Amino acid sequence: MMAVLGMEVILGSLTFTGSLMAAGKLQEVLPQRPITYKGQNFVNLGVLAIAVIVAIILVLHPERVYLYPLIVILPLIFGVLMIIPIGGADMPTVITLLNSYAGLSAAAMGFVLDNKLLIIAGALDGASGFILSVNMSKAMNRSFSNVLFGAFGQEQASAAAGAETRAVGSASAEEAAAILGAANKVVIVPGYGMAVSQAQHKVRELYDVLTKRGVDVRFGIHPVAGRMPGHMNVLLAEANIPYDKLMEMDDANGDFAQTDVGLVIGANDVTNPAARTDASSPIYGMPILDVDKARTVMVIKRSMSAGFAGIDNPLYYSDKTLMLFGDAKSFVGSIVREISGGAGH
Repeated sequence: MMAVLGMEVILGSLTFTGSLMAAGKLQEVLPQRPITYKGQNFVNLGVLAIAVIVAIILVLHPERVYLYPLIVILPLIFGVLMIIPIGGADMPTVITLLNSYAGLSAAAMGFVLDNKLLIIAGALDGASGFILSVNMSKAMNRSFSNVLFGAFGQEQASAAAGAETRAVGSASAEEAAAILGAANKVVIVPGYGMAVSQAQHKVRELYDVLTKRGVDVRFGIHPVAGRMPGHMNVLLAEANIPYDKLMEMDDANGDFAQTDVGLVIGANDVTNPAARTDASSPIYGMPILDVDKARTVMVIKRSMSAGFAGIDNPLYYSDKTLMLFGDAKSFVGSIVREISGGAGH
């Protein structure tokens, strides 16, 4: 029983600090780039190994009370060390893994309390969280171990920061409204930028005004867009976007070649064509939305900064791409006002 309790304390402490660090990266309180140093994985595993050894000693010699603080402090330290080498792009996967740890911790507590319901619920939570983490890694065409130990994005972020400034095409809300109003078919690609600005209701207004003008409007949804699988679906459902207008990635990719305008709202890495064309890119092979195949691409983005993967997006420099710089909510609202005041389709 002491062994199970020790495991519960280790997992609980690890989950606590890991969740705080992940939240800090997602909220940009902490640096989103991976923070690495030589031999970090050995240090991390060493701290975890010491915590396990301390737990074993306490199981065999529970009278050594001076070791009890260590069984809490060491996992807390390990939680920090485990998260800092992981880039912001991988935080959704890390969150699901931490959820798995929390479930296993609950299951361990169930054994301590002899509570079968807690054991079953914790085991299901732990298993589902782990399976989801592995599947999310596969969706990004990366191994689970690479997410946890690869320090993904550090070199790319440094390269992007030192890259030469390139010219891009841009447009105002009035120009974007004219292009959208003249289109026959529009595919909107939502991303984390839409979630941050809470622009989903303005997007619904844009959908409404374009539909009234006879424009066929659909939404291309990447499975890992945003922070969690299904994040974009939930936000669009909140805004009462018709479910039959949401297209999964494979369906959307079959439509882009016949699409007049692909409107990207805050999505970065999931629309990066380097995943298809650049074998040296760290995201090469990752399934993406082929928005670059649309006749015209418009991207609503605050700036030209790299996404969470820390790499540049060649889509932004394409001759067919227009950058719409600004907050997603206010920019979409401006487009809606321009279209509403314009002439019929």
